[in-house]
Amino acid sequence: MKHLIIPLFIFLTFFHPPEKKVYICGTTGAKKYHYTENCRGLTACKHVLTKVTLSQAQGYGLTLCGWED
Repeated sequence: MKHLIIPLFIFLTFFHPPEKKVYICGTTGAKKYHYTENCRGLTACKHVLTKVTLSQAQGYGLTLCGWED
């Protein structure tokens, strides 16, 4: 039983699922984040699309685009 618990503990300690990536229009001035780069809400974007983690986007104060709601 000990031989099963130790590897399981190590696995659970070091395993972190990859964080979801989202898209924002430019690096400043964006108000929304988007799950896909082809979102209808990004059609008016005049800046470079930037791919960031979901927690970064939420940390910037961005909210989910209404088209992907």
